[in-house]
Amino acid sequence: MKAPKYDFLLETGRVLNSLESSTIVLTGNVHDHFYVSKTDNYVPLVDFMKESMSLSTNVIVTYKITGKIKFQNERDLKSFAGAWEYWRYETEFEDDFMTLCQRTAGNVTYALELLRQMCLCSNAVDANGLPVFEKKLLIIIEAVETIVPSGPVSHLNDSERMRLQICLDWFKDPAFMETSDAVILIAESKGMINPVIARLPHVIEIGVPSPDTEQRFHFIEWFNKRQDRKQKLKPSRKKKNLSQLTTGLSILALRRLLKSTVHKGGMIQEEAVNREVKRFIERELGDIVEFKVPAHKLTDVVGCHVIKKYVQDKVIPRFTSTEKDCLPGATICGPIGSGKTFFWEAVAAESGMIVLVLRQLRDKWFGESDVRLERLRRILYTFVNVLVFIDEADTQFSNLGEGEIHATEKRIQAGLLTMMSDPQLRGKVKWLLLTARIDRLSHDMLRPGRPGSLIIPMLDPHGKDRESFACWAVTPVLEKKPDKQTMTEILDLTKGYFAAMFSELRSELLAEAKGKTLTLPAVKSIIQDIVHPAIGKTREYQSLCAKIYCNRRSLLPSKETREDWQSRLKELKSSMK
Repeated sequence: MKAPKYDFLLETGRVLNSLESSTIVLTGNVHDHFYVSKTDNYVPLVDFMKESMSLSTNVIVTYKITGKIKFQNERDLKSFAGAWEYWRYETEFEDDFMTLCQRTAGNVTYALELLRQMCLCSNAVDANGLPVFEKKLLIIIEAVETIVPSGPVSHLNDSERMRLQICLDWFKDPAFMETSDAVILIAESKGMINPVIARLPHVIEIGVPSPDTEQRFHFIEWFNKRQDRKQKLKPSRKKKNLSQLTTGLSILALRRLLKSTVHKGGMIQEEAVNREVKRFIERELGDIVEFKVPAHKLTDVVGCHVIKKYVQDKVIPRFTSTEKDCLPGATICGPIGSGKTFFWEAVAAESGMIVLVLRQLRDKWFGESDVRLERLRRILYTFVNVLVFIDEADTQFSNLGEGEIHATEKRIQAGLLTMMSDPQLRGKVKWLLLTARIDRLSHDMLRPGRPGSLIIPMLDPHGKDRESFACWAVTPVLEKKPDKQTMTEILDLTKGYFAAMFSELRSELLAEAKGKTLTLPAVKSIIQDIVHPAIGKTREYQSLCAKIYCNRRSLLPSKETREDWQSRLKELKSSMK
């Protein structure tokens, strides 16, 4: 069984060996477990880094807020203590090194300053110009966001300000920057670290991604190998696909799933796997994302004959493709009440893809929005084929070229735009935006290569589509299917109706019928009692915008021109002021 390969470890080694930077921030999936081939075991990140970077030339030191400064072994501690004893006579330190390390327990500021002084000691020379300490110091600091938390400096207390200044003096010290000593900071997100530190140009961020298919497969095999014969996973076709089914899960979440599976007999249930993936991702991303499992298909959609055929022939094949012919995204626009959400939920169901509904990313807590964005990016990178569904997109995103926009919103939107055109996500993630006000979206989002690759208008039904809607609305309450004369009368009475109005009419008729049938005069009376909502100009404005932004001629009315729409739009804008 081949050991998994971790690119972030290779990148960390490259940066340190090239002396590109002496300060690295590991972010992302930092709370997971990783495989150490020496011990054939999965361990937390800090233990993994210690084992993987344990060389005869390195002395590894670790620190976290709940403990004290620790060396990897007693030999390294004594070796460095000897160098310290020689060096301390040149400083104000009077106590021996062992005593100083003991004092760091529960004293974060003291610990940080001692770590900084240790780097000074490591690079000192004796009277003959020889190094006091011949090995490299590799200092790993866990949960650094608890030590120098994010937020304006004015909001920090005195201790936090002092820690911040110690880190600045340490990481910006030219002597430290030019040495082979290094500091590795660990935090889930760079946005959780105080920006004074996080934005230093020489501080390099290296992402720790969620486990990929091969890494999950290795853990499944490793886990199964260690189980008793009676508790092993049952061999089945699904076992081979389990690493694909668990896309998005961390190793710890996968461990929980496997433990539960063997406890229940070892047979893999696809429904249970899907539930665990759904639970994990929603827990990771909070309320910003929801797994969508649409209950209806395109056969349940009334009318829309032309767009149905277009979607089945042109859109779904490119959505489901992961090759170069894939569609990176689509934007669906049209007036309110035109049935956009219902129709495209059906398209999502027809595609058979995993559907993630993206909600509000922005959070009221400082820095949390950036953390959410990074979690979303990390999880999306693990999927093979997923559809990100964003309804009411104009309320979630702003036009970056208009008015004053909060800095956080700009960062979030810029981050999403980057993901939408990321070559590594192309073919794996498809973006579907739905909006009634496409003119409010940033043009950066509507360019080809992003959701602007395909802009589809959902307009009010006419002709055959309108007949289908009218028939669908009244047939359930009539004694028999309406004839041509009856349909002509119904169509005259429902002139100007759109999808939502036909749906409301059907509901009204069923409520009046109470399980029985209605006469045609009764149906007509109910229709005549319904007054059109006073949103005509708004809907016309939104329809014109949808036509103007559409980039497929076959989906537009053949006898109308863009110049006519723009002229009418200008008139509407003047009248609506």
